[in-house]
Amino acid sequence: MNRLSITELGRSAFGFVAHLQQAAIDARDQLALRSYLKSDRRPWRAGYGVFRNRYLRDVLHDSAKLDLFHEPRSLPAGYGYRLDARVVEIPWVLVRLGNHAARVLDAGSALNSEFVLTSPPLANKRMSIVTLAPEPECHYRLGISYVFGDLRRLDFRDELFDAVVCISTIEHVGMNNALYAGESDTAKRGDSREFLVAVQEMKRILQPHGKLFITFPFGCYEDHGWFQQFDAPRVDALVQGFSPSTVAETIFKYEPSGWTLSNRAACAQCQFFDVRASKYFDPLSTVEYPEDYPAGERALACLELTK
Repeated sequence: MNRLSITELGRSAFGFVAHLQQAAIDARDQLALRSYLKSDRRPWRAGYGVFRNRYLRDVLHDSAKLDLFHEPRSLPAGYGYRLDARVVEIPWVLVRLGNHAARVLDAGSALNSEFVLTSPPLANKRMSIVTLAPEPECHYRLGISYVFGDLRRLDFRDELFDAVVCISTIEHVGMNNALYAGESDTAKRGDSREFLVAVQEMKRILQPHGKLFITFPFGCYEDHGWFQQFDAPRVDALVQGFSPSTVAETIFKYEPSGWTLSNRAACAQCQFFDVRASKYFDPLSTVEYPEDYPAGERALACLELTK
């Protein structure tokens, strides 16, 4: 009879404990999900995150649904009902990476979930993630490289990446980021136009003809302290700051029934629902909305900028 080494016993015990922990997490998620599905599905209720992630995972593994994001076209009725912009912006970005983008930087860590990193669109990609501070999720076993730093001063050499992905992150640059990085110097508020410095840095590390895929809340200009919502002049300033050889723009709008394809003019007065400070019926709002129950932005700008 073979004897297990101490190392093998340790690994076996560790694996058993990890299995029990995952089983407990799955059971907890199932309870939260059942509770959420029995509710009115208002965003940020218990179980919302579980439902949103499963919804997004299904989209990323459904080639027919992904194809909807290749070219601007209508989304199915009820798409992303009462869900945040992740269910729009992540598919929009991933279908555009294509086979040519072998080395990709996620600037902001929006893709840092196992079900996203292992999805078909990211197969055979060399992924690096840069963010201000360590996060609870870490997938180095998948070959992901993590760097902690500031988008305004990236620690990468020139022309290193085929593509840079910046999903709902640029609006936080130069703002108060204590929520993400505590009281560090990089988290302190600076100038709200420092996003232009970050855009130029991301261009610097792109190979010739490389692409920046960048998304952010769009509508009337709003300064929420920890982020800013971009209006049309700021979008134009961002594009001019990158000075692309080509630019493609897609605008999505959140309606009471879900996400739809839209345009700048239709979204110019959209306001952000800040779950930390707002209520669904805000008497101070300057715009009248129906019971749309947004999870955050009511409009989203998505830009594809080619160096």
